[in-house]
Amino acid sequence: MRILIWIFMLVLLASACTKEQKQEVLVLPVIHGAHEMNPNYTYDDLLRIVNAYGPEIIGVEIRPEDFQIQSDSLDLFYPLEMIMIRDSFPDKVHGIDYYSEDTRNIRVSREMFLDTVSEIYRMTRLSQTMKLDSSFVAQYQQTRIPMIQEEQRRMAMNYSAEDFLKGEYDSITGLQYHIEDSLFKNSIYAAYPVFNNRRDLQITKNALRLIEDNPKKKVLILVGANHRNRLVDSLMNKNVELVRDLNFMKDLP
Repeated sequence: MRILIWIFMLVLLASACTKEQKQEVLVLPVIHGAHEMNPNYTYDDLLRIVNAYGPEIIGVEIRPEDFQIQSDSLDLFYPLEMIMIRDSFPDKVHGIDYYSEDTRNIRVSREMFLDTVSEIYRMTRLSQTMKLDSSFVAQYQQTRIPMIQEEQRRMAMNYSAEDFLKGEYDSITGLQYHIEDSLFKNSIYAAYPVFNNRRDLQITKNALRLIEDNPKKKVLILVGANHRNRLVDSLMNKNVELVRDLNFMKDLP
């Protein structure tokens, strides 16, 4: 009988150890400039969440190439909250952003976006042309995308971080991408979503690599809300414990 009890205890212990081995990851969506106007998700709220979570590793949407640039120069190209977190947690933060292959290892500058042979320049011009194409704009307006974008704006102006973690924003963003892929596929603007999707996927890969390179550490990934759905989907197949709420803040004053 005692042997059976010991076996049972060993099974429970093994199970507990297995659960403890799962790496904890929080993918926290941010809303860029809307933090200034959303009373339910301010810059102070974001900073409070990061402090409460206590991550050992933080990934932010700044390219590794640009990570050492001074804040007053960096704010021309990156959202304030990314710079704020980089400066607040210097020993923990790593860059996971990405533009394009032809800008890899090149520091960001105004000249980079004016280089007429760069992919970023071509995509900027393509976007401008697209917005002036009345026929294509009419097709765009007939899809569900304008309604989705209006809903995204409403959420960005009102939702708390806890609300964003529930996944509603992720779902409608995924739907938007699906519609855009179909709309652009056979048009002269097909390269535009390809560029955006490739950037999105590379940000996801960079985040996953950061998590995998720090297997025993508690990780926080900060990404714009429109990037979160792919990253969360990718983490579903990983041996991580994905944090889906802010319950860790309940005991705070």
